[in-house]
Amino acid sequence: MSRDQFMARHKANHLNVAYASDDETADRALLAKAALFAELGVSVHLCGESRIA
Repeated sequence: MSRDQFMARHKANHLNVAYASDDETADRALLAKAALFAELGVSVHLCGESRIA
């Protein structure tokens, strides 16, 4: 997916980042943030692959 394809879906020109020491922790942080924003009523679109569901 190109930068332009990724950003075309968003009404703003920023994204949210979570830093972690390993892949599994990063996936869990991503999903926790996505769940939080979804509960707050923010439309969430994930891009890429996660190893956990």
